[in-house]
This record gives sequence, C-alpha cells and structure tokens, in this order.
Amino acid sequence: MEIEVRLFVFDDEGGIFPLDKKRYDAAVEHQEPLPEFKGQCIKLAGAMLLLQGDQPASLEEVYGQFVYFDQDGFVDEEKLAAATRHADKELGREYHNPFVWTPGEADVARIKIALG
Repeated sequence: MEIEVRLFVFDDEGGIFPLDKKRYDAAVEHQEPLPEFKGQCIKLAGAMLLLQGDQPASLEEVYGQFVYFDQDGFVDEEKLAAATRHADKELGREYHNPFVWTPGEADVARIKIALG
C-alpha cells in the first residue's frame, strides 16, 4: 500500500491544471523556483491517492491551500507553515485558517476528471 499526492491549481477563470509535485517541492525547499507563480497566491488542491498493487488508485482525501510565492518564485515558508498549523486539530467554529480552503463537491468532481 502506497500513498501518492497529486497537485492541482485552480485558476481565477474556473480552470484546473496539474502541478508537478517534484517542481512544487523544489520551490518549497528553495532549490528551484516556479517562475510562472512569482509574486502570486495560487489556490492549490492536493489529491491523496491510495495505491494497492494492481488495483486502480482510489482517491482517499482532497485538501486545499492558498500558496503564496515570493518575487523569485519560491514558496513563502512562513505562510506555508501557517497553512499547515493546527491541520490535525479541531479548534472549534471560531477558528479560521486564512491559508486553507475546503474543496467542495464540484471541486472534487473536477479533480476526479483530471485524474482520469
């Protein structure tokens, strides 16, 4: 059993396109920038797929984040840390993390189509 994460960017016009996870991880680690996102905030969704041998992958979870890039195209580390802070805790109705969004049913359906 293995987990694979695939990333998708939702644009302002309602489009969705894949983002190579290795490229994204390199931008997070400040190894290689993503120049197409310089100085921007993107709406990113991660699709966690469960891979079990020869069986088709199953979609286990979808999460959403707003990811900020600096002027060089690297992921803003402080804002990324804020996006993941308290992700595993129930903090009540009053808590709102401005760096996180919850993909709705329509978003998940679009991700499923993009996954093929």
